[in-house]
Amino acid sequence: MAKTNGTETQEAFGASVQDRPVPRISIHAFCESPDTGAVIQRAGQDRRLAKAHLTVHMGGVFGAVEYFSESSTPNVVMVETRETGPSILRELEKLAHVCDPGTKVIVIGQTNDIVLYREMIRQGVNEYLVTPLNPLQIIEAIATLYHSPAAAPIGKVFAFVGARGGTGSSTVAHNAAWSIAEDLHISTTITDLDVPFGTAGLDFNQDTAQGIAEALASPERLDDVLLDRLLIKHTNHLNLFVAPAQLDRDSTYAPETIETVLDIVRQAAPCVVVDVPHIWAPWVKQVLVAADEIVVTATPDLASLRNGKNIYDLLNQSRPNDLPLKVVLNQVGIPRKPEIPVKDFAEAMGAEPALVIPFDPQLFATAGNNGQMVGELNAQSRAAQAFRQLAQKLTGREPRTEQKPTSKLSFDFLKRKKA
Repeated sequence: MAKTNGTETQEAFGASVQDRPVPRISIHAFCESPDTGAVIQRAGQDRRLAKAHLTVHMGGVFGAVEYFSESSTPNVVMVETRETGPSILRELEKLAHVCDPGTKVIVIGQTNDIVLYREMIRQGVNEYLVTPLNPLQIIEAIATLYHSPAAAPIGKVFAFVGARGGTGSSTVAHNAAWSIAEDLHISTTITDLDVPFGTAGLDFNQDTAQGIAEALASPERLDDVLLDRLLIKHTNHLNLFVAPAQLDRDSTYAPETIETVLDIVRQAAPCVVVDVPHIWAPWVKQVLVAADEIVVTATPDLASLRNGKNIYDLLNQSRPNDLPLKVVLNQVGIPRKPEIPVKDFAEAMGAEPALVIPFDPQLFATAGNNGQMVGELNAQSRAAQAFRQLAQKLTGREPRTEQKPTSKLSFDFLKRKKA
């Protein structure tokens, strides 16, 4: 923890370089080994390379030289070589003759040689990778070319969605966000994408006619100045980007519109909690696939199990290089209501719940009617502790503990004894 001008600042939190989306670029890879080609193909299917156009060829450096002798080079050229030592440099010299100015080059080799690496960098190679590789290494190498560690940070996006209506996904999202902001002291923005029926304003006892609908109506106008005007500053660490809950607003959006708005929001906050409505549309799938982490809230019933399993399997398949979705099992233990036991639910889902929230109608109803979070109403309740646990799992952070001042030793008794 550091101090700036007398104000405590939280240790940096946000998306890493490899988690930043790569811009719209063209990438051509020329491989010697089918295994390397398969790894690069898997990397090209990743959400972070969704905007990039990646093509994989065989033939290595020689294939690249032959290919580009008759065509212009793309933004990035990746070449695999089986040569070692000075032979690699001779191959790359031939490639340099056909590369256009501004083309970035990534070399994939078999030798972990620091002297060779330094010489390649000196001659203009942008990155050198050693086989065997995994998709994340490829993604990180490409992302690093366009996002230096000194670039302005962007926030991590946590998307919350319900397995069906009524699971309490919004309640889980809002309470987890509040805990991230207030317990972990990470600046957080809640973004409510349920334009006609969003409850972020209600849950935090905030009422405004402005909000995310204005941004979605004209995404090209959204910048940090307009965003600051549209956000509600709820606490020092928590901002709200609320939905107007007006039925005369169109709630059908192009995926690019949502992407533009969320890109601006994540540039302004280290943590962005997105409350996704329980509908299935192209923009909803795009938001979920593009998120850094996804939380699915379910209740212990058959409809939640079926829908949750479908969402879990589809999105994990679409995000092979990301952590599996987190499942929150909510409203567990309703008296006299048959429910699927947690163990059986987890076995059928194929995943242990990251969190099990006990049924507590008095606590949640009182908090909802007061426009409070359960942590504000009863910080020691099992539900509040559960939300703190979820906040820690999502962020990898522990609550800050206040250090008690150490008591000074007193030697007065020695003085009295001597007297």
